Amino acid sequence: MSFDSGSSPVISQAMSTGRNSKYLLVDKATFIYMVTLSLLILVFRGNLANWPTYLGFNLSICLAVVLIAHALKGRTSGWKFFFRHWYPLILFLLLYEESGYLIHMIFPQPFDPLINQLELALFGVYPTVWMQKFIYPGLNEFMMFSYCSYYFILAVLGLGLFLGRKIREFDGLFFTSAVAYYISYLGFVLFPVEGPRFALLSQHQLEINGGFFTSLAQGLIDMAGIQGAAMPSSHVAVAVVVLVYARRHHRTLCWVLSPLVASLAISTVYGRFHYVSDVIAGILVGAASILLCDRVIKKENVREKGVMAEKEFSLDLARSD
Repeated sequence: MSFDSGSSPVISQAMSTGRNSKYLLVDKATFIYMVTLSLLILVFRGNLANWPTYLGFNLSICLAVVLIAHALKGRTSGWKFFFRHWYPLILFLLLYEESGYLIHMIFPQPFDPLINQLELALFGVYPTVWMQKFIYPGLNEFMMFSYCSYYFILAVLGLGLFLGRKIREFDGLFFTSAVAYYISYLGFVLFPVEGPRFALLSQHQLEINGGFFTSLAQGLIDMAGIQGAAMPSSHVAVAVVVLVYARRHHRTLCWVLSPLVASLAISTVYGRFHYVSDVIAGILVGAASILLCDRVIKKENVREKGVMAEKEFSLDLARSD
């Protein structure tokens, strides 16, 4: 894979920006999250038996980001360029796993009773229990396929932007997704919620059975799911970010991803992985991340244009001399 910075104004601008700053916005978002989480660990270290281990892990993540930024600065082609921009996917997985060990760092008990009281008052029934009337193997498969689509929609849109040489837009997508993830991870710690598949187990009278995708979704949750990491739904938060970026920068993929994102949000409740409240919170986190990051990106672009204008002015002065 090769990217010629002279072949596209967007790439050329992105590369000139990369030479001005070692760090991408996603790097900076990671530093802020690591510092915030480390401060929480220090404050509530009395509830964590191995709290120095987590601080060491966070420091290691920060050092890894610094090394990546310095070692791969200015790369415009090849696997190093690819890795420089795609490496956050590894971070998202690692930091999600870390959050699982910190779920009850502040609150020893989950807040499911509060969520269930709220939803029962609003709907008159538990939504996941009400949805049992629609359980059917064919619908189960479609819902669980939609749920599993979460695991590739960010990569699919990222690949579409990357291969289309929309590197600036790609970096914006990953930066905004990072912020949505990091807010969600903090939400797991600040407001632990296990979800209906645990808290309402006795209320669910029918099993969700199906074929390949039903087994796949349930296997993924059993293997990688974190008990207590339901609020907000990071699935929905990141899916909202992906959908908005697809609408802005890749209309073809937007048409493909739109029905997937809509059914994904429903499937999180249908599959008993999330409450309706988790989904609403995920939508709000995704929307808030977009609004916040759009402002940050706009300010960054203005700053970069100012730096480039100053450099051009300095070159003009040098030529006139």
